[in-house]
Amino acid sequence: MPKSRKRRPKKQSRQPARRDLRPPTPEEKLGGLAPYIALTFDVDAAERRGDARGALDLIEQRLFGPDGELYWRPWRITRLSQMANFGPWLPRWATSRWLLEQALQDLPSSRHPGVATAFATVAAVLGGLDGVPRPDGEDPHIKVMDHDWMFRQCLLYEYGGLASYLRRAAPDLVVGADHIHDWVRAPMGGFRYEARSPSTTTWVDLATDERVEIANIGSAAMLVEGEHAIGRMVPIENGRMFETMPLGVPEAVARAVAAAPTDWIDILKDARARGEEVETGGFRFGFLTDVRMEIAAITLYDDLDLLDKYEQRVDAFIDTVRRAFRQQPTDDPEVIDVWACIAAEILNWNVFATLARKPRPGQEELFAQLGKVLAEPAARFCRDLSVVAREAA
Repeated sequence: MPKSRKRRPKKQSRQPARRDLRPPTPEEKLGGLAPYIALTFDVDAAERRGDARGALDLIEQRLFGPDGELYWRPWRITRLSQMANFGPWLPRWATSRWLLEQALQDLPSSRHPGVATAFATVAAVLGGLDGVPRPDGEDPHIKVMDHDWMFRQCLLYEYGGLASYLRRAAPDLVVGADHIHDWVRAPMGGFRYEARSPSTTTWVDLATDERVEIANIGSAAMLVEGEHAIGRMVPIENGRMFETMPLGVPEAVARAVAAAPTDWIDILKDARARGEEVETGGFRFGFLTDVRMEIAAITLYDDLDLLDKYEQRVDAFIDTVRRAFRQQPTDDPEVIDVWACIAAEILNWNVFATLARKPRPGQEELFAQLGKVLAEPAARFCRDLSVVAREAA
């Protein structure tokens, strides 16, 4: 239609198209992580009240993140599985160690002042955090928080984190724990690792020259007899134990810490400044055992491809146990402690459940024998597997 010469054409608007100026929702900001973060709070709450089974059930609702990768820390799933399935038959020190892990999870989110101080201490000793090994683009604080031995010691003990957490932890857990309030006050110590058997390890307290025999839960699995370590040896019902795996250090460092326990941070800092080998990072802190899962696997199995094939895995495991009894590997102190690795494997819930579900030939006698030589709590579950095999025969 031709335009009228008398009608003025409409002006085109020069204003840009109207855009949605509303602020992004929390879900949009988090890029799909909002439901996972909400679920994390629910899992934390379940674990704090001592409901390991409930926490596991929640985790299974969203086991994998939006990127398809496992969303949860695998060692947390392992710990919850052990508490949910073995819980009623575990020694009370397991509850004490559980409270340590809960504190480490809770304190950063609750803005405990010790968190920032612990990070600063680690940075001062390491000369900064830039050298912390980590994937490209990952914040080094994450690795420090999860895997640094010094950060753990500083946050829980030196800067009051454990004492603070116990004041708001579930009362039933605190009451059921083993000497947990004595753990809060346990000093750092220096030790020499002396000897091992399938059920015990022997240490010398360098402050007193006292020989201390403790249950072999793998605290010395990566040490050679005669080597030294620092750590906190804490009281339990039947003696003492390390509250977590001790840190291997040169003899001079261990003796200096034994002589001045409150100066252990400065002692480590000075040792690193002198170029001595003191590595506090890269730890995988244990729960029922101090043996890292991958160390146990490498020690026990020739074929690592069978680790997720539990029927084949337990067959290979039984062969390894029989070979251990024949060869008595503790005679060689240079060899990783295979007995501690065997105990760690028994305490893997998937391995235990597979053995219990389908007893193997000869399992009754073999596990009755294991139940006599290993440390608790693994020994108890070996005896249970022997009974299961006898009843299934």
